[in-house]
Amino acid sequence: MSVPTRSLRNLAFAGHGVTGKTTLVEELLAAGGVIPKAERIESGKTVSDFTEEEIARKISVHTSLSHLTWKDCKINLLDTPGSADFVGEAISGFRVADCVGLVVGAEVGVQIETIKLWRWLARHEKPRFVFVNKMEKDRADFDKVVADLADRFKASFVPVVIPLGAGPGFTGVVDLIEQKAYVNGKEAAIPDAAKADVEAARVKLIESAAEGDDSLIEKFFAEGKLTPEEIRKGLAGGMKAGKLVPVLSGAAVTSDTYRQASSLFREGRGLSRSSHLSVQ
Repeated sequence: MSVPTRSLRNLAFAGHGVTGKTTLVEELLAAGGVIPKAERIESGKTVSDFTEEEIARKISVHTSLSHLTWKDCKINLLDTPGSADFVGEAISGFRVADCVGLVVGAEVGVQIETIKLWRWLARHEKPRFVFVNKMEKDRADFDKVVADLADRFKASFVPVVIPLGAGPGFTGVVDLIEQKAYVNGKEAAIPDAAKADVEAARVKLIESAAEGDDSLIEKFFAEGKLTPEEIRKGLAGGMKAGKLVPVLSGAAVTSDTYRQASSLFREGRGLSRSSHLSVQ
């Protein structure tokens, strides 16, 4: 089936080794209906790690290409290695990507390969977002990771999704754009205990979105709020201009990961061909 250029998106995933990039891609493929279920690294049956060396070592050695169809778009997923030994493979994936998702472990934060990869992406002005993974792990701390990112990279990191709990108490996430919670894989009401944190995070999100698009600033000052569509427009403009970096979170190995990224791919227009993440 031929796909028009306007409907193609190239999205690369990168990060330090063992942060869950391949597992995340596997979950996305399962959510997109490409595979019947997500396999685990230990099984040796993941789509991305298919060579004998990768199966034996249980790490990615090559940048692999897979794809899924989301709404009216074909999204090419590039799963890049996290080991410094294969950084050339990661860079080759970056060169063709419209946007890069940096995967960071919630229990470890920024690591050496995160720093190296960020420097390349910043130097080449490549739009990017962060997925804080492994929220189910002991010592997982979303706020600490976001603070670590901001301190290390001196950029504006803006949560679009925030977790509900952490470690053994992690139950799901809240989509700040749509103001919806997903608990144990199902849509649910936002828990009362989380409402204050959600409101504070959403205010920051709206302020950042307004700053990302001049046409939204006047409305924000006049009304103090933006619609979900306007938030996505502002985030897209902010990413393209390098003003902000959206942050998502979750646990790829345990949850319906695609739900946590749904706001970034609403109506199939997740990644624009003008090399920025469009959250329309």
